[in-house]
Amino acid sequence: MAEQFEVTELVKIAVEDEISGVAFYTALAGKAKDAELRKVFADLAEQEKYHQKRFEAMLAELGGHHAPEQYPGEYVAYLQVLTSSRAFPDPQAARKAAEQCRDDAAALGLATRFERDTLMLMNEMRQLMPARDAAIVEEVASEEQAHLVTLTEARQRLGV
Repeated sequence: MAEQFEVTELVKIAVEDEISGVAFYTALAGKAKDAELRKVFADLAEQEKYHQKRFEAMLAELGGHHAPEQYPGEYVAYLQVLTSSRAFPDPQAARKAAEQCRDDAAALGLATRFERDTLMLMNEMRQLMPARDAAIVEEVASEEQAHLVTLTEARQRLGV
C-alpha cells in the first residue's frame, strides 16, 4: 500500500515563496531605474502579499489532508528537489539577489525565473489539493501567469 503525505508541507513552501516574493519585489521597486518598472515591481509585491494571505488561510483550514505516494519517500525527495531549485530559499536571499541585479534587464530576468519557479509549485499543488482548495490554487496560479505576462511586456517595452 502506498504511503500518505501531508499536503500542508507543500502549502508551507508556497507561503515561503510568497514571503520571498514580497521581499524581492519590494527591493526591486526601490532599485529600478525605470519609473514604470518601479511601479510594476511595487504592484507585484502587493500581489505577492495577497497570495501569501490566501495560502496562510488555506493552511489554517487544510488540517491533515494526505495525498498518496507511489513509493515510500517519494514526496520527501520531490520536496527536496522543489525547494533546492527555487530562485530564493528565503526572504533574505531574495532581497540580496534583488540588490545584486546590475540593471533593470537583469532584474526582469530574475523576476521571470522566480515566477516560473512559483508556477511549477502551483502546478504541483493543483494535483494534490482537496477540491475545496483547488480553486484557490487555480486562482493564484492564474495570477502568477499574469505576472509572467506583465514581466514580458516590461521586457519588451524596455527592449531587453
